Amino acid sequence: MADDDRRARSASHYTQLATTPGLTAVVELAAQITGCPIAMVNVVDGAHQYTIAAHGISAGIVAPLRLSGCARVIAGNTPIVIPDAADHSGNSEVVTLMHDVGFRAYAGVPVLGREGLPVATVCVLDHDPHPEQAIDISALERCAILAGDALDAARSRGTYFSATGQANGEPHEQAVTTTQIGVREVASAVDNDEIVPWYMPIIDLETGDLIAVEALARWLHPTLGTLPPGAFVPLIENTDLIIDFDLAMLARALDDLQRWRTTDTDAANVKVAVNMSAHHFYRPDCVDRIDKVSTAAGVAAESIILEITETVAVPTTAFIDSRVINDLQERGYIVVLDDIGGPWLPAEHLLSFGVDGLKADRAVGSSVQTPTGRAIARALTALTDELGQFLVIEGIETAEQAHQARVIGARYGQGFHWSAAQPAHAFPTFLRVGRPS
Repeated sequence: MADDDRRARSASHYTQLATTPGLTAVVELAAQITGCPIAMVNVVDGAHQYTIAAHGISAGIVAPLRLSGCARVIAGNTPIVIPDAADHSGNSEVVTLMHDVGFRAYAGVPVLGREGLPVATVCVLDHDPHPEQAIDISALERCAILAGDALDAARSRGTYFSATGQANGEPHEQAVTTTQIGVREVASAVDNDEIVPWYMPIIDLETGDLIAVEALARWLHPTLGTLPPGAFVPLIENTDLIIDFDLAMLARALDDLQRWRTTDTDAANVKVAVNMSAHHFYRPDCVDRIDKVSTAAGVAAESIILEITETVAVPTTAFIDSRVINDLQERGYIVVLDDIGGPWLPAEHLLSFGVDGLKADRAVGSSVQTPTGRAIARALTALTDELGQFLVIEGIETAEQAHQARVIGARYGQGFHWSAAQPAHAFPTFLRVGRPS
């Protein structure tokens, strides 16, 4: 256990590192020498896996350890090679994970940090099987040496991301300020489909079933990499562009939902939750515009959760027309107030808007194991029960927090305990994250 703590402390020096040219060269070389389309450098600490550099997939992904095959490489400090997950008897945990995400071949080798402890991996993945002799482990181990040098150089230079959004499932934010990005550039990105939804699962705390996925915007910026919403949404949230932006995210999310349903029968009852600025809900054309998007996608209103976000301050209840919310509900949409415990907490909003559910601020979930956090969560549960609503608790990062949320009677949970935000292709993993392994 002491060794695990030492390794986790060593890894903590690397979890916030930005992708550097040296790390990019390593993953490109790893992909080339193995013939695999995906290569990554993943740092693994005591709780999560951080994709610091990637080829063939987006960097910036954060995953809990139980969804990390590379965590097994780190734990054993030895390479793992799986030429074909469909015909492999060893490393059953890694094989199960590969089945869930649709990969057949995997190879990972440990990377040593400055303290001489394994803190990361160089790994490769393929949807097709590979002959075992085709994956040159000795070459990957040389890549791991290069990766260790690049990580240590970045650590010495202080090449860090400016912030992380781990508590709410966001990937690392790059050192990007709004002065580097303009409203016109965001508008162009929306038009060019550069901004796409990633997803976090929402889990039934009692059964462990996947109930819904929340769509969270990611900008696949051509030069700045994968950007979370905090890097660009503040620029547009008080402009008319936020309307088109939200509707574009809704359309993309509904297209993804339809695709999942055609390929996986277990997705038939899964809903999709999409953030909608409060600006929508005082416009007379709000319902018709949302209806137009859902009709075009062929998705019933009953499968759509509209989360009214807290990013716009609502000084009076007159700002939102409750008739708009009522009309949406009559058509079957599920309407939720987001981040209770933040700007939505004033009672006037809860009294004026007859919504279907409340979503507790992530600070509630991350503290639900404490007496104060538990008391707040219990009060919110009692409130929603009295109002005939449901409660989703965000920010749950541990099994203990999930247990406490379930004990106090919360219905649904969301957070890193199950998964960080992931691209659409990761959806199959969400179907089992809440179930006992």
